[in-house]
Amino acid sequence: MNREKILIFGPSWVGDMMMAKSLFSNLKKRNPKCIIHLAAPRWSIDIANRFPEINKTIPLDFSHGKLDLIKRVKLSLSLRKEKYDECIFLVNTFKSLFSILFAKIKLRTGYIGEQRGLFLNNAFKNNLLPTIEKFTALSKSKSYEPKIIPPSIKFDKSRGIKFLSKRKIPHHKLVVIAGGAEYGPAKILPQQKYAHIAIKLIEKGFHVLLVGSKNDEKINHHINELTNFQCSDITGKTSLKDCIDIFSLSKYFLSNDSGLMHIAAALKLNQESFFGSSDPKHTPPVNKNSFINYLNLECSPCFKRECPLNHFNCMNQINESEVANRIICAIKK
Repeated sequence: MNREKILIFGPSWVGDMMMAKSLFSNLKKRNPKCIIHLAAPRWSIDIANRFPEINKTIPLDFSHGKLDLIKRVKLSLSLRKEKYDECIFLVNTFKSLFSILFAKIKLRTGYIGEQRGLFLNNAFKNNLLPTIEKFTALSKSKSYEPKIIPPSIKFDKSRGIKFLSKRKIPHHKLVVIAGGAEYGPAKILPQQKYAHIAIKLIEKGFHVLLVGSKNDEKINHHINELTNFQCSDITGKTSLKDCIDIFSLSKYFLSNDSGLMHIAAALKLNQESFFGSSDPKHTPPVNKNSFINYLNLECSPCFKRECPLNHFNCMNQINESEVANRIICAIKK
């Protein structure tokens, strides 16, 4: 089997990057000798560096929502010397194609849309399959039929312990709550429900740790406030690399449908996730240890950033006492 060199333009969301791991694994199964380079937003490099299939990462610094044509053309010229055999696009924008305009890559793989079909010569039709299935399918060839490989990620528990110990945070009997979600309020379980769960766990001797990005600081602070500040809060104070190592220490992980949910799934943690406006059939945590809270109401999934009906029943009707009791029973096993 000949050596194959593949360039992949990775997604912009943490969850999508985790689900792309199945594609990377399948490419290595398709050709164990292949070399994979991943071009992705700089913030996601911490994740990519934990994937053994990736031989090299190429940080992208394009401005969100802008063409950045000169930057993209310069990138395409620099990529030419790598002599890639294939480029796979996991991003669905026309402007991303300019990044390989002069790279002279013969096989260009991706999903059609935004006129990309004019440029791709190994084009796949968009469909309603779960994201992980769509990404995995891009490794298909005449001689290889891919199958979903549950994402996994390398972790370093000693590094996680060091991070927490430095901040005098216990790492034993640890439960992690990621109370935010980048997409918007309709994806977020109300803070009083998270606080109720946290209090019940604290009463049973567990230590609750609040995590997330800087955008989640207000939400997690409110959760902590409702528990009379009995939780440890490191929201906005971690890199994704830190999160991976810290999460590996937890007995249980709670979150909304978010990128951190998919990191927890890749670590095979016991976890609970809450789905409101989004669809668990589309982006489920690929983890047999996961419990998905989804009420499947007539109005959901609506995929809106805020509840269009102003009642938010898809989250408000979730029974937080049942969740807390289920977690406590599961940890005792």
